[in-house]
Amino acid sequence: MRNRVAHTFVVAALLVGCSDSHGLVEDDGGAARIDASGLDAGMPVDAGSPRDAGPRSACGADDARAEVCPEAICDGLPLWYWSGDECFEIDCGACTGADCGRGVTSEAACLAAHASCEPALCRATDGEWRWWGEHCGHFVCGREPPVDCIVGMPACDCGPFRSFDPERGCFDDATCPVPEPVTDEHLCTVTGGTWSNICCHTECGRYCDLDCAAPACDCGPGRIFEVRGCVDRARCHEPLAGETCEGEARCQNGTVCCEQCGGAGCVGPATCKAPVCDADPTIDTCGNNLLAP
Repeated sequence: MRNRVAHTFVVAALLVGCSDSHGLVEDDGGAARIDASGLDAGMPVDAGSPRDAGPRSACGADDARAEVCPEAICDGLPLWYWSGDECFEIDCGACTGADCGRGVTSEAACLAAHASCEPALCRATDGEWRWWGEHCGHFVCGREPPVDCIVGMPACDCGPFRSFDPERGCFDDATCPVPEPVTDEHLCTVTGGTWSNICCHTECGRYCDLDCAAPACDCGPGRIFEVRGCVDRARCHEPLAGETCEGEARCQNGTVCCEQCGGAGCVGPATCKAPVCDADPTIDTCGNNLLAP
């Protein structure tokens, strides 16, 4: 039985509750303000300024996690935090962690505070931040640098003909070679795909619904077909509600990765779904009965 939160840093909270310490109070003029947990109770709600943590230039992850099934009724504001590679929302202030008081009131404010961080800079210049990867450097001309390292890290993939600079992000790289024209079939097979009559290229291991026998590339799970052939894409590692969540996938905000289990055992692959908040302590957040044989 699996009951795990698939996002490395956050599972967005449900709309059903939050700690009383994150509620709203009214000042003499009727303006709402945040009242506890390290937030400045005298600071009017602003459309995007940090609350109490000073400059937000550090790129390390906030110690802030959404409560999956809060116990109290939610009456707080949604706040945004930095996961170490992206901004995420915790609804209603239903937050746990030492940095819960560092939230800002909009995604734009969170992105602005971390604009110089490599993940944000990569995405802002139309690159893809490969948070799931273990690479020995940022991609150059759409390729991983041919070096060895002891510990891999996430990296920026700017795509063909571009490279990444930590100061300016993705830029057009005149040194990138222009590849010789090749067929889709060749690109598919040399990058680990299978060329067959499946009508259209697979996306993250999923086949299209069209009914035809045209040749296309099956890149397998976690990859799509593009101008470089079969490549990993973030979309394949960030499944939406109802989609499978294998491996290192992190589910869409507000969902967790669940296998449905019972007396007959687990059935089917794990999928992303909204947590089940049942008062019965024998029911877990995936809706499974913990006492079932």
